[in-house]
Amino acid sequence: MNKSRIATALLALTVAASLAACGDTWRGAKQDTGENLNKTGEAIDRAGDRVKPN
Repeated sequence: MNKSRIATALLALTVAASLAACGDTWRGAKQDTGENLNKTGEAIDRAGDRVKPN
């Protein structure tokens, strides 16, 4: 194998690993955002219960 083929293979592996990491990060960010929105909604509900007149 010559040097250019090795360099091309390493570049391809680096790009593939980078894209996979970006996909994982995106899925994690979406999951975190969903969890934060749910918690925020629950906090708003609890706050609303506290200010309701009896």
